Amino acid sequence: MRPIPFDSLSLYATLQEREFFSGGRIQAIRQPDALTIVLHIYWGRAEHRLLIAADAQHARLHCLSAKTPNAPTPPPFLQSLRKHIDGGVVRHAQMIGFDRIVQMDIHTREGEFRLMIELMGKHSNVILVEPTGLIRSALKWVSPRQSELRPIRAGEPYRLPPTRVEGLHNPLTLTDAEWRTLWEVMGEPRDWQAHLEGLSRFTAGELEAIAQAEGLEGILRWAQRLRTGAWTPVVIREPHTHRLLGAYPFHCRQLPAEWQHPRTSVNLAWEQAFTERLQHARLDALRQSLLPNLRRALQARERALADIERARQDSQQADRWQLYGELILAFGHSLPQGARLLNAPDYTQPDAPTIAIPINPEQTVAENAERYFRKARRAREGRAELDARRERLQEEARQLRYALITAEQADNEDALRQLYEDAKRHGWLRETPQPTAKRADKDPLEGHKIRQHLSPDGYQVLVGENAQANDFLLTRIAKPNDWWLHVRTGTGAHVIVRTENQPQRVPRSTFEFAARLAAQHSTDKHTHVVEVDYTLRKYVRKPKGAPPGFALYTHEKTLRVEMGKP
Repeated sequence: MRPIPFDSLSLYATLQEREFFSGGRIQAIRQPDALTIVLHIYWGRAEHRLLIAADAQHARLHCLSAKTPNAPTPPPFLQSLRKHIDGGVVRHAQMIGFDRIVQMDIHTREGEFRLMIELMGKHSNVILVEPTGLIRSALKWVSPRQSELRPIRAGEPYRLPPTRVEGLHNPLTLTDAEWRTLWEVMGEPRDWQAHLEGLSRFTAGELEAIAQAEGLEGILRWAQRLRTGAWTPVVIREPHTHRLLGAYPFHCRQLPAEWQHPRTSVNLAWEQAFTERLQHARLDALRQSLLPNLRRALQARERALADIERARQDSQQADRWQLYGELILAFGHSLPQGARLLNAPDYTQPDAPTIAIPINPEQTVAENAERYFRKARRAREGRAELDARRERLQEEARQLRYALITAEQADNEDALRQLYEDAKRHGWLRETPQPTAKRADKDPLEGHKIRQHLSPDGYQVLVGENAQANDFLLTRIAKPNDWWLHVRTGTGAHVIVRTENQPQRVPRSTFEFAARLAAQHSTDKHTHVVEVDYTLRKYVRKPKGAPPGFALYTHEKTLRVEMGKP
């Protein structure tokens, strides 16, 4: 079921329950977050904290039972409120009609200021209006480009939002006779929202439930309770999910009784409702920021494990490749020109069966043999490293699966935050895709031809596509502890592996991925083996006056990339 909205009825009830704080003095003003203001009002021999939130999803006004934190540096709107209305006396605080707009008149030494509180979804705002009727400050400024109809700018006359519909009835002012006339006019089916001002869909549904059960007399009793403020507040909790849906000033006729839990105050009911609602919103937002990252990280480890498994299978063929090289040296000299297969006896077997060995006709006998010897050496040397990497990745995959289960089932914000920190520490969050930049945002690459890739382990790899892009990568983008790669001979792209200042954690598979990109974007890309150097960016320098793309480097290591290998 959808959450119950903080509508005009709830707004009226929260204000009427405190008699609009008439005569109360503002003792302090706080701003716990960008869209929330808390007025500390001394009224009725006690201090009351009135929260006003202009959040698009959680716009509301109600009293608080506990103190809120304050911004370490007062934002401009808070400074303006403190300057002009701190210490002022609340003359009136009432709704405009039955809409979600509150006008709070405050008497100060400078005169009568108005605090206009507009609680209308994404258009919610809090605006301070001078005694002259001009806008002094606002929680949200609105430029003419954002709204031609109603910009919010300092020095402009304040105008009510254009959302109010003329001709609708205010349910607070209707007499019983007018309710009876309205009942006859509406007929069947009844559209309460088309006739009554400020009605939410939920309250319209409530009125219809009363009308179906008790007819016109039930509606008149509801109107009497509204006029007299005979509130019977409840919080409403769905029993299956145990999630609190919201609060309401009256017992609801359209929901089961077991969902509804009485409270002593409308303000208290809505404070509890929003406390839980915001907790769930933070929990859901944190969960949704974690789950895609964890799934992506797990997929990267699973792909890497599959690659390692294939490499381990290749490593088990070291003896066979060694044999191929030996047989090529022994029998290869008898091959005809252009031959692609060598049929030779396998002398390691008792019956010496003939085996077919693939031959590269463009290479000499010695080069063909050396190719197989090299594969055999790499297979033997890499076997221990592959086993170590497989064990590490298997453990990470196990941790990620456990983290996914925890993130999906956690109902505690502290547990999710701890999981978030753990994921950040393990490096799982670096695989978060960057949000698409808005048109107005500055392009971080400034239009240079730079390709962005993601390695199997989730590291961002950047490739320059021309000399100017290479220069920009080297001098403007790369950090000192990022890895820099370039082909050892010839010209080619600068390749950067972003390390988040942890270069020692970059696995070999990422180096191999980046080295292949460097080889593919070089003049050596058509050769069989390309040597690629890699070093930290801090060991690379561009000499003064050197042409674009030219660089000198030290402390390098070298990778060999076989271009014929898929």
